[in-house]
Amino acid sequence: MGKNHAVITNLRIYDFFESVVASGYAMIEEYEIAKVREALAQIEYFETIDNDISLDPSTKRVFNLMKNPLNSGHCSFAKGIVVNMDLTFTNKAWIEFQRYHFADIVTGMSTMHRISKFNLENAFNEFTDPQIINRLQELQNEYNADRSHENYLKLLYSTPAGLEMTGRVTTNYLQLMNIWQQRHNHRLPEWRQFCRELEEKLPYFEEFLKANGLLNE
Repeated sequence: MGKNHAVITNLRIYDFFESVVASGYAMIEEYEIAKVREALAQIEYFETIDNDISLDPSTKRVFNLMKNPLNSGHCSFAKGIVVNMDLTFTNKAWIEFQRYHFADIVTGMSTMHRISKFNLENAFNEFTDPQIINRLQELQNEYNADRSHENYLKLLYSTPAGLEMTGRVTTNYLQLMNIWQQRHNHRLPEWRQFCRELEEKLPYFEEFLKANGLLNE
């Protein structure tokens, strides 16, 4: 893949409007499903007709909630906005991604199963030394000629961190805002690109960051 390829693809977002409405549950005395449905219809109307979600009173509430620290509990409605995506990262970035508790890897490409089959010429980012890739190609050829356990382990453990693999992940807006806060200026360019794509591809993500003070107006 080229250095300008998207890291976020096949994006799906669930329960955005439902979570916006639920952000007001702390201030109700009695739950009424009819009122919930009415509020949902109102938000969806404004979104469809005016393309300005801030016109609805309940959405003004979530932006006020977002002015609080992410770990304060006031922003917890954002946990309900579920985000599923295909994510293409190097081995190095995947290791760092796995430290996040509310970001789960559904499934993904596997070196354990397919390292002997990968097209190694196209499998690495532009920062991987071509000499290392050539040596790995030699090890791949050796294993495919003699599929011994020793040859397999040499091939597997010699794979450099620049290998790019795609996996599907499930997470939520609140976790992604925490990731953005920690990673938008990261030394790895793929983390910076990931954060830019969050701003570009997730509805109102940039506005939430601005409301929280993480991103300048």
